[in-house]
Amino acid sequence: FPVTINIGFCNNIAYGGMLRPMKSVTKTKQLFPPMVLLTHQGQSMVQGKDRFNTEEAKMLVIWLLQNRSRIEQHFARIDQQRRSIENLVGIITPFRGQRKILYKLLKEAGFDTNRMKVGTVHALQGAEREIILFSPVYGPGDVKVMFFDRNNRPNMLNVAVSRAKQSFIVTGK
Repeated sequence: FPVTINIGFCNNIAYGGMLRPMKSVTKTKQLFPPMVLLTHQGQSMVQGKDRFNTEEAKMLVIWLLQNRSRIEQHFARIDQQRRSIENLVGIITPFRGQRKILYKLLKEAGFDTNRMKVGTVHALQGAEREIILFSPVYGPGDVKVMFFDRNNRPNMLNVAVSRAKQSFIVTGK
């Protein structure tokens, strides 16, 4: 059966059910579920104007290292193209501080940060990838600082989720 949960989610939160999904992915072509939660215990920090969560960034890089060959092999089987993980996965975060840490850790782990899409929600509008990793940065104690639902409008969350062609993977607790 077709999987359209990501666009269905966006349709519900941002468009009042007015979208008509035209493209779907069958379960046999799906590597990960459409929406996944990776749990972690990290805490956000603020330095100057930058908010970041180093433990969350480390966990994402470890996850990418552990799943790199699986992701590349899966998509090579589907479209018979050899594509690198840098062309298949993007990382979105609300904060420039987190983007900086992610770039540093990804580079140290051997990823080509010139080709991998890593950036803030604003910077990655229109940049789709098969898999989107979302690093919200927030941890316990950040209850009243959420950026998503400003003025009761979920635009930022909609942009983040809708960048994923197949799977939207978010970190949190």
